Amino acid sequence: MKIITLGTATIDIILKTKQGITPGSKIEIDEEFISLGGGALNAATTFKNLNLNYLAYFRLGNDLIGNLISQKIKEEKIKAKIFYHQGSSQFSTVVLIPQKERTIFVYRGLSDHFQLNELNQIQKGDCYYLTTANTLPAVFQKFLEKVKKNSKLISLNPSKKFLQSPKAINCLRLTDVLFLNYEEASEFLRIKIGPIDLIKKLEQKLNIPILVLTLGDKGSLTLFKNKIFQAGVFKPKKFVDTTGAGDAFASAFFANLVLSREINEETIKKSIIWGSANASANIEKLGAQIGLLKKRDYARYEKEGLVLRIWKN
Repeated sequence: MKIITLGTATIDIILKTKQGITPGSKIEIDEEFISLGGGALNAATTFKNLNLNYLAYFRLGNDLIGNLISQKIKEEKIKAKIFYHQGSSQFSTVVLIPQKERTIFVYRGLSDHFQLNELNQIQKGDCYYLTTANTLPAVFQKFLEKVKKNSKLISLNPSKKFLQSPKAINCLRLTDVLFLNYEEASEFLRIKIGPIDLIKKLEQKLNIPILVLTLGDKGSLTLFKNKIFQAGVFKPKKFVDTTGAGDAFASAFFANLVLSREINEETIKKSIIWGSANASANIEKLGAQIGLLKKRDYARYEKEGLVLRIWKN
């Protein structure tokens, strides 16, 4: 089966420092690392590592950063189709300070939204792993309605800005698998409640076959056929960088669904393990992609297993 993945492509400039950051100060950098990132490229790398048939779509500007991203994509042998435009490409600078949360400076450039004429050029796939960036929900809905007719599986990982639109709900209801983190889900529903109650409220509002709520280092919740699967995480051997951890989880979770003959409870359990494993391994390395697992690596995590509780909805 062919997976179409859609979203952003970026260069992440990662800087490690032992200093605190104060206004007006000069910060000495102890280590720097430059890597590919963005929802489309992170997912494509997971799919490539699993030897899946995939094609990634994203936008770039005809600028120095766009040329650098394109060059690195060729070096990494990632299968991609690029919509080029006059203007600037997206990049981010990630600052890592010991014992503190990372700080990310993001320039969106041209890659934060797709036009309908671009979406209409996308090849047909069997399965779709989609990140919205900041594409207008009204535009994205037309694309989803088109691909829904012949697709076997559609997953959506929407941005926070996308979810702020009242029209976003129409897109969410057209998907088979939805990935949200706790903060995104809370803002979407405009309510702050416990994770179990939150995922129940989401299911009532959206009625999506597979609903996944990620909780950072507290694990995840997956709602499938009126059951909630509550899972922990694989503890990283060392905590280096959380950049791309959400993409790592979602893309590996989705990949196992694609590889499975049928989607049942055992499939969901395995998908949770794959997602958590990929995210944990990625956190152990700098950048959003260098730590992503190869196909042979997942067996070790399957054997280890996760703490898992199942609740009836």
